[in-house]
Amino acid sequence: MTAARLEALGHEAMIVPMLERVLLPLPPIDELPAAIALTSANALAGIEASPESRHWRHIPVFSVGGRTAEAAREAGYIDVRSADGDSSDLVRLIEATLTPTIGTILYPAATERSGHVDTALRSAGFRARLVEVYRMQPIESLPDAVRESLSAGRLGGVLLYSRRTAETFVRLAQLAGLVGALRGTTGFALSPSIAAGLPFGRIVAAAEPNEDALLDVLTDDGGTSAAGKC
Repeated sequence: MTAARLEALGHEAMIVPMLERVLLPLPPIDELPAAIALTSANALAGIEASPESRHWRHIPVFSVGGRTAEAAREAGYIDVRSADGDSSDLVRLIEATLTPTIGTILYPAATERSGHVDTALRSAGFRARLVEVYRMQPIESLPDAVRESLSAGRLGGVLLYSRRTAETFVRLAQLAGLVGALRGTTGFALSPSIAAGLPFGRIVAAAEPNEDALLDVLTDDGGTSAAGKC
C-alpha cells in the first residue's frame, strides 16, 4: 500500500523492511479479555497464531492506527476502533471509551517496544495484561538494489517509521561502507525523535505520527526521484 501511494505521488518506491518478525507462543489466557489494545499488525498476527483467538472476535479492539484496524477487521473482529495516532492516542481512546471496571485489557506486543501502553493503562486505573507475542530480528545486510541506489546517489529520501528501523538502516549502511552516502539523503521521519542524531544530510519530521502526515511532508519538501521505506 505504501509503495502504491508513493508511486501515485510520482516517486520510484523501494520497500525494504529492516526487521523480520518472529512469532512467539501466546501464553495461557485464563481470563477472557474485556478488550484488546493493538499497536501494530504484528501484534495482531501474534495472537492470531493461537487457536484461542478464534473465540475473541466479539471482543472490542482498540488500534493505534488505521492499517492495524483494517487488519483486525479482515481477521473477523467486529468492533474495531482506531486512534489514528501513536500509543498515547491509543490510551486516550481507551480512556474515553471504556471504564476501568470493564475487566482486563489484553496488550499483545513485541519483546522490544518503545511505548508503554500497559503502564499507561494501569496509571489510568485499568487492569492491563502485557503478553509478548513476537520479536523483530534485524536483517543482516542491505539488499543489493538499496546499496546500488545509495552508492549511486539515486536514493533521494528514506521514510523512517521507527527509531529501531532507522538505526538498523544506518548500521547496515555503515557495514556496507556507505555511511558517507547518507549525507546526500534526506530522512523523512514519522516523529522528530526517530532520526535525531543519525547521519542523514537532512532530517524532516511529520507534523503528526501517521503515514498521511509523513507523505504530506515528502510532498511539501519537493519530492525525490526515489524513496525507500524502512
